[in-house]
Amino acid sequence: MTDRRGDTKHVQPVERVLLWFALAFRVLGYIWLAILAVAALATDEGANHTIVVVMMIGAGLWTVLTVLLSRKRGLIKRRWFVVADGVVALLVASASYFAGAKSNLHGGYPISWLAIVAYAYEAKWTMAASLALFVNQWVGMDIEGTRTLPDKLGAIVFPIYGAIVGYGFDQIRHRDFLWRQAEDELAYQNARQARSDEQKKLADQLHDSVLQSMHAIQSEPHDAEKVEYIARRQERELRKTIRALQSDYEEPFITAMFAARDDVEDLYRTRIEMVCGYDAEMTSRLGALVEATREAMMNAAKHSGSAIIRTHCAESNGAITVLVRDEGSGFDTTAIVPKSIGRRLEPFGGTVTFSSTDEFGTEVEMTLPKGV
Repeated sequence: MTDRRGDTKHVQPVERVLLWFALAFRVLGYIWLAILAVAALATDEGANHTIVVVMMIGAGLWTVLTVLLSRKRGLIKRRWFVVADGVVALLVASASYFAGAKSNLHGGYPISWLAIVAYAYEAKWTMAASLALFVNQWVGMDIEGTRTLPDKLGAIVFPIYGAIVGYGFDQIRHRDFLWRQAEDELAYQNARQARSDEQKKLADQLHDSVLQSMHAIQSEPHDAEKVEYIARRQERELRKTIRALQSDYEEPFITAMFAARDDVEDLYRTRIEMVCGYDAEMTSRLGALVEATREAMMNAAKHSGSAIIRTHCAESNGAITVLVRDEGSGFDTTAIVPKSIGRRLEPFGGTVTFSSTDEFGTEVEMTLPKGV
């Protein structure tokens, strides 16, 4: 947004467009002036050539300065510049009379001041500037004494241009404001709808899981094993919902990992404690790691006889590492080498190692380099 002085923290795109328009008015206005000045030097012997040359050089230098200052955010909107620009415009507009030229030499240069004012302020100030140029021309023609009434009435071009530029810039800003307001309102409504959808989804999940679980527990409260299983299952569902809500990804890796854990728990009725400290958007390489982890947990559940299996996932040194540990009966890793887990990871540069003893159980370590 911009304030009246042009100080900005964030310049809206429309302000940059209006600045380009104002600079275009300035450059084209000077080119027009330069053509008329060169023509006067070549054909108007009665004109004071020194004044014409000074006008052309001075206006040119001020044009260059205007373009340079425009690169400094909001600088040509400051009051001191707009006033100084007006003084230059009025001097240029009066140069024809000072030089005794037969016709006006200012071209479109004074009009470019109106564009600067329209860029910096509102239409009413642009109209005030245009009236100043109108009075300057009318009084100048009176003092010069040779101009006819139609010549004087030609000065009305300044209020006309002032109205077009001033109100035109104001309308562009107003339309842009309405457009951005509509976009903000649409974004707000979309966010509100998304929030409402999430709330309904969460309500449905709570209804389908928590309430049904509570009903199942109440129907058979004396079956301790079943109650424990239902409570464990409900805990998993709630944690899965919480993780999905907390994740920044549409298809989170962490959700897939816990879903694999839940599948193994349901299939073998084995308790699996999982800690996952890494999350990302699911990809084919992460999918391979999930499936490898699922197989490692299934092997532990089927063969170890352990009452609990622990799975830990973390990121370290540019790689994702998953450990699956059990406290059951081990196996001879020199005689039995499970290869299917490794085959899932090898296409993506992953590795798997096994450590197993009868005393401490089995540990499977899977490592997958991070990648696209």
